[in-house]
Amino acid sequence: MPYRVELTLFIVLASVTFLALLAWLLFDPIRHFLYKHKTIRMYYRVVKRVAYDNDFFLVNNFANLTADFEEYHIDHILLGNKYIYCIRDRYYPGCLAAKEDNPSWIYFRKGKEGYIQNPLAMNRLRLQRLSLMSGIDEKLFINIVLINNDCYFTPFESKSDDTFLSSLADFPKLIEELESRDIDPLDERAIAVAARDFAQLNTNNGKR
Repeated sequence: MPYRVELTLFIVLASVTFLALLAWLLFDPIRHFLYKHKTIRMYYRVVKRVAYDNDFFLVNNFANLTADFEEYHIDHILLGNKYIYCIRDRYYPGCLAAKEDNPSWIYFRKGKEGYIQNPLAMNRLRLQRLSLMSGIDEKLFINIVLINNDCYFTPFESKSDDTFLSSLADFPKLIEELESRDIDPLDERAIAVAARDFAQLNTNNGKR
């Protein structure tokens, strides 16, 4: 094989190897950056897929005002056949000691221990505000906090049947289990009207 051809092949292989190594080294930092700073957008892909696969309505990045003109946000409102899911996205690059009723959770990151507000309790308040605003019975809502797959947390046992902490990977299975409960489905027309109303009331206009 001519020297020039060998040299060209060597340069190409070296370049490909370098780029592959660079991509491998940068994959985790880039992924963490995107999940931290573009949380709703990154989680939206998973929630949207669940909505698409099940033919559910989805209102993303919802915002509105309380009666006291206090703004509140709900990352995703997923309207299923049997429940309306009020979903909050959280990114925790560490470990959680989580209990449903505790006002604060222990958060371990880089060998340090700290505390965060219970995101399930905070999302419950958003759910209640949405229920009051829409006139839809709170019993029809499910409170879900989604966390990143690489966040380790203590075994979480929900004391109620409408509050859940879930990783992104487990989210589709969770929705499948909830929708398989032996209860009557919601009225299809009422759900369609609710989805339209939520979209119209969304002051973010569906921005992701």
